[in-house]
Amino acid sequence: MSLLQDLFTRPRRNEQMGSSNENRSVLVVGLGRFGTAAARTLGELGEDVLAVDKDPMIIARWAGKVPVMEADLSDPLAVEQINASNFDAALVAIGDSVEASILTTGNLLDAGIPDVWAKSISHQHTRILQRIGASHVFRPETDGGKRVGHLLASRYLDYIEIEGPYSVVKVLTPPAVCGQTIAEADVHGRYGVSVIGVKNPGEEFQYGSNDIVMRHNGEIIILGSQKQIDKFIES
Repeated sequence: MSLLQDLFTRPRRNEQMGSSNENRSVLVVGLGRFGTAAARTLGELGEDVLAVDKDPMIIARWAGKVPVMEADLSDPLAVEQINASNFDAALVAIGDSVEASILTTGNLLDAGIPDVWAKSISHQHTRILQRIGASHVFRPETDGGKRVGHLLASRYLDYIEIEGPYSVVKVLTPPAVCGQTIAEADVHGRYGVSVIGVKNPGEEFQYGSNDIVMRHNGEIIILGSQKQIDKFIES
């Protein structure tokens, strides 16, 4: 049986017996730069990937590099023909047509794929994708620009925005807490932030338990609001 036949006939993950570590089957729709990078990365991580695009020239370009198929999944019949319902997850990476993106996302949701991610190119596009039920909606350029802006304007080593007013950031250990454990520094009580993990020089990464010592030139991953984070790193 070929890889594509196997992808089309294998049961969904939640119907399979065995280890929860089994790889998922993922459908990637749209082979622009973003979709291609995602498909190749998923393949490198061991996931079973099928990349789909309606442009035969793009399919020819990527044949042999990732499993590909020519199809227009804005058409419900094409979704049915590739047995999309057998996939555990899908990524709709269409960036050149809002209409095609919305139709494809809706079709994949209607097919019963439980985890559908979708790329958005505008605020209005995002709202529609969320309303029709996409599991995750993201705007790569906007999200990336915000992240770089935060990194340039602060002393953060890395930055991830999460839902609501909170962010996860990586910072150097502030002088005020160097040499203290998380409990001794009373990080949450004094600053309102939660320490998720600590990477001290010459040591392995450690999760943020109360007895972990935060050392000079170490790196700390913390969760908090902008105001709380700034108060902590300026201490």
